[in-house]
Amino acid sequence: MGSVLAQETITDQVAIAVFRNHILGITAGQGLIRYRLSAGENVLATRSRGLNAFAHTSDRLLAFSGPFQRWFAQPLDLSEQVIQFHVSPRFILAQTNKRVFGFQAHRASWRIEEFGTREQVIQLIQQDHVAVVVTNRRVLGFSAFTGGFFAEDLGADETIDAVTKNDNIVILQTSARQLIFRSNLAIWADRR
Repeated sequence: MGSVLAQETITDQVAIAVFRNHILGITAGQGLIRYRLSAGENVLATRSRGLNAFAHTSDRLLAFSGPFQRWFAQPLDLSEQVIQFHVSPRFILAQTNKRVFGFQAHRASWRIEEFGTREQVIQLIQQDHVAVVVTNRRVLGFSAFTGGFFAEDLGADETIDAVTKNDNIVILQTSARQLIFRSNLAIWADRR
């Protein structure tokens, strides 16, 4: 069933609106779900696509799941800054200066991966069903269908030489091997 879901096209089924001190998650049916903002909390960015809506505020990250018709909040640290985010039809990925957050609409939960000391993001690769975060120490695979982030350590001098991607597969050609991450598997394939 997972591979069938991976090939299914999802049209936009949710929208997001900011109204006074609320954020609204709006579904194609009768859903209109409010999320109350805290005093002094500002909305910095919003986006919706497919089953997801996303809001970045001055205090937190908010994800709206269309299938669950509910908001899910993830607080940010005081010194934490959102660097970039991506909203696909089935998942949301947000990178800060301290960690990376992933949200899956069908699981209605946030997954978080902390960055280590001196770990820096080099590249973010995203498609409709998979995303890969490349750091100076490892690669992190995230999928709309499997739970969590899946890490593969890189060698001390290993570099990413080429990237091939489609909606369900990311292939990284490194200086030492080929790494493959697929949307329906919770593991990296390592070809030396």
